Amino acid sequence: MTRARGRCELESAYGRRCAQAAEHGDHFYPWSKGGATSLRNFVAACSQCNRRKGARIPSPGLLTRLERRRASYVQTAEAALVGERRGQ
Repeated sequence: MTRARGRCELESAYGRRCAQAAEHGDHFYPWSKGGATSLRNFVAACSQCNRRKGARIPSPGLLTRLERRRASYVQTAEAALVGERRGQ
């Protein structure tokens, strides 16, 4: 939550970052589909975005856009990386 500065990291309309407060931690790659429980796979999400995403595997485009956005508010390139699967 600190890395996201308390704000949802997922997308609202037109591929922009959601403006709502983060209320949930979500596995970017769902745990049920092989996603790791790690900081890299964790995204801060508001309840609406978290419900909308559900247990779906995000598209490669969403991953790229989220990493690009995250790079604007984190300190290192490593902290901007998103998504990790178990066993990687």
